[in-house]
Amino acid sequence: MNKKGQALVEFILILPILIFIILALVDIGKLNVMKMHLESVLSNVSENTDTIKDKNYDIFLNKKETSDGLLIELKSCTSITTPGLNKILGDPACVSTSKIIGDENYEKNA
Repeated sequence: MNKKGQALVEFILILPILIFIILALVDIGKLNVMKMHLESVLSNVSENTDTIKDKNYDIFLNKKETSDGLLIELKSCTSITTPGLNKILGDPACVSTSKIIGDENYEKNA
């Protein structure tokens, strides 16, 4: 029996799975970095902010009045490079973060 040939065949069978896992880790890491960046930008957003210009990402700002105060949501999307992962995360994959500016910090316009 040729043990080297058997190891080569096993490696070739496992290689696509390893490549998928590595690419998926890169994509998920990219989404995590984007989420942290959005949270950083969100800490500087106030009720007077209307648009956000960012050199790294296209960030969409959504403001909505709720019973608790003003809800500010930031959302950004990116394309997924891992084949098949876009079926799970969607293509483009989007991350969002939000905060509520409470009644004590926000005065509603009457």
